[in-house]
Amino acid sequence: MRTRFLGVLAFVAACEGCEAPPIEWKDPVAMAKPGDAGRLVVDASGSVRYVVDSVRVAAPPGVACAASLRFAPALTRTFAAWWVSRPDSSVNLVVAWSSDSGKAWTRPMSVDTSDVSSTGCNRPPPALATVGDDVYVAYSMIASEGTGVFFAHTMGSMLHSPVAVIYGDRLVPTAIAAHGDSVAVAYEEPNGARRQVDVALSTTQGHIFELHTVASRGVDVAVRPSVAFAGRMIAVGWTELRDGERIGDVVRVGRLK
Repeated sequence: MRTRFLGVLAFVAACEGCEAPPIEWKDPVAMAKPGDAGRLVVDASGSVRYVVDSVRVAAPPGVACAASLRFAPALTRTFAAWWVSRPDSSVNLVVAWSSDSGKAWTRPMSVDTSDVSSTGCNRPPPALATVGDDVYVAYSMIASEGTGVFFAHTMGSMLHSPVAVIYGDRLVPTAIAAHGDSVAVAYEEPNGARRQVDVALSTTQGHIFELHTVASRGVDVAVRPSVAFAGRMIAVGWTELRDGERIGDVVRVGRLK
């Protein structure tokens, strides 16, 4: 808990009295998302597409919250993360990895045990990205110090303590992309009644998220985010709703100034 508050305080101290660099957004374009298996990719020219990772692995044994299970291929291994429901219907977020296509998995490692909710497995799944053989995880949780979107990552065998990306009123879906020391976390806005997708950026491996901005437009009703970036180009995707019904998927590309 102390690490999370220090992360937020460091962000406030670093950005007090300064303006975050804006993103020059293009108009959203229709682009069908291939389900949960689709990964958004953008290149340095702003060309964007969804790809489906070809890696297929067997699931870790004993995953109770099966709908929350997510995979991410890394350099020499594949990571998996999922929720583990506890007897009081709170959850533990765990991660494991396999180096042989899922024939054997490491013992699950706890990423965040501070959940105090009572909704069990009924919550958005975690989002994963990898750099080399490290995994980056974004997720929404009702933690002991507040509800919010959080981030954690490994470096070698070390797990860095979770950092708060944003606090809010409710649990929301998340998406994550990482490249080098940079991390982008997209999420449904957890505050207020408006359904919109925001994005937070870090250039310090997620230790501080220096930039928070709205990715969707004021006329959009946006849910189910996805995110990618390369160089100074970022792409954020979401599902559009109208009168509560899905009308399609779109992607918006922007450039950090």
